[in-house]
Amino acid sequence: MIKIRHTGIVTRNLNKSLFFWQELLGFKQVNSQLESGSLIDAVLGYKNVIVRTIKLKDKKNNLIELLYFKNSPNFSKKKVKPYTPGYTHISVTVKNISKIHKILKKNNIKFNSNPQITPDKKHKMTYCKTPEGAFLELVQEL
Repeated sequence: MIKIRHTGIVTRNLNKSLFFWQELLGFKQVNSQLESGSLIDAVLGYKNVIVRTIKLKDKKNNLIELLYFKNSPNFSKKKVKPYTPGYTHISVTVKNISKIHKILKKNNIKFNSNPQITPDKKHKMTYCKTPEGAFLELVQEL
């Protein structure tokens, strides 16, 4: 492996997700496209896919890809917990966790706890719920 290219996040509410990632966390949109056709059908494993993909980049060039399926198959909504098997969260390093925690709380983002200092006293961290239903781990290096 050379590097991680991006993290793909499927959303049911594109506007809410864009607000969270852009307005609250500072990502900038670098690409938006509507994808369909035999290639995307083959890659995703179902026919007649219509998906809006939006790539967002932060100041360090980390990429998030939001995917909004206009015609996704029916599925049962699985509640993700921090201890659910499989991928559960993205972790980002922030400069001032207290400031971002306050901004996110003001915008009704749900947290599992207030920021906590780790036992080794090297980090302050917390988890919040993303609009897509997963978790975002915020970490400040002390």
